[in-house]
Amino acid sequence: MNTTVLLVLLTLKAGAPLGVNFVNFDNLPDCQARSAVLQKVLTKGGVKVVENRCVASMQHFSRHHHGRSKGDHGGKATAKKNVYLVALNDHRALVIPEADMKTCGEARAQRMKAGGKTRYYCARSEQNLLCEGAVEAEKRAKRKD
Repeated sequence: MNTTVLLVLLTLKAGAPLGVNFVNFDNLPDCQARSAVLQKVLTKGGVKVVENRCVASMQHFSRHHHGRSKGDHGGKATAKKNVYLVALNDHRALVIPEADMKTCGEARAQRMKAGGKTRYYCARSEQNLLCEGAVEAEKRAKRKD
């Protein structure tokens, strides 16, 4: 898989656990421009932005969909919430799927014992980590939009 510039956006909304969204970009300037816009919009909307970084990654994610999930008719969103351990420093990101928040917290604590400059977060996301074949399918779907 090719290296990508990954926007990692960790946010806190009132009464909700830490959330994370991802956007893959081909270049750093495009990522930084989107990052700045999102920072302003979210902050203005009362969402606390914990991390907002454009970093190198080999991981690709499904697209983020705003609003409710398909088939949702007025209730809460029905999309599956993935739990990820997000390892982040100023230059790279590594996102590790975890079974649940408890398991993630244990993995986070273990990694933090090692020290270093990497920051670790357990966060929920509606986005899926894609395998190589799924990355190509996402790119084709994006071109159709």
